[in-house]
This record gives sequence, C-alpha cells and structure tokens, in this order.
Amino acid sequence: MDFAVIRNNRQRERLIEAIKERRLPFRVALQDLYPVRSIDFNAYYWATVLKMISDFTGHTQIEIHEACKVRYHFRHVFKYFKKSGKWMLVSKVDSSTSMFSKEFMEYVMRVRADAE
Repeated sequence: MDFAVIRNNRQRERLIEAIKERRLPFRVALQDLYPVRSIDFNAYYWATVLKMISDFTGHTQIEIHEACKVRYHFRHVFKYFKKSGKWMLVSKVDSSTSMFSKEFMEYVMRVRADAE
C-alpha cells in the first residue's frame, strides 16, 4: 500500500502517472488536508471577537466561548456499545482546539454573525 501527500501540481501529475501504470482494480482514498488553526486566528477570536461580545454583554469571555461551543459545535453521533449490542445516539460538545483552520474560521464567522 502506498501513501502520499500531494502539495503541488507537479506531485499531482506524478500521482496521475502512477495511477495510469497500476493494474485494475485498486482502491483509492483521498483526504483533504487543512492545517490546524493558527495562533494568530485563535488570538483574533479571543482578543477581538469574544472581547467585544464580553464588553457588550458583561459575561466573561470563557462563558461566551462555552455558550458558543454548545450552540455551534454541538454534535450528535451514533455509537455502538458492545455490552448491550445496541447503537445509541450520543450528544456531545467537541473542543474547539480540535478544529482545523477552515472549520475554526467558519465557527468564528458564525459567532461574529450571531453577535452582529
């Protein structure tokens, strides 16, 4: 099994040629890579967005952050429990630190839009 990370057009062309040389059938998995959120954007979220909301509402930045996580990062997932042999719907709030930069940017834009 071969793995590769394609970062530019030349590497993509090499991959296309390697695929053409393979015999059929074969399996392919593609996954977009996004960098983890940047320190600068995280600072913007805390020092600008949450600070402005905090100044207006009187709540702490942490209280606002926790409320926004529940509102915008609330997840429902089905989880299989081996002991009972059943699937159950589990609700949870994921940490915002696990978000990729694209996902975190969309989250911050939702928070801003709601505040505006």
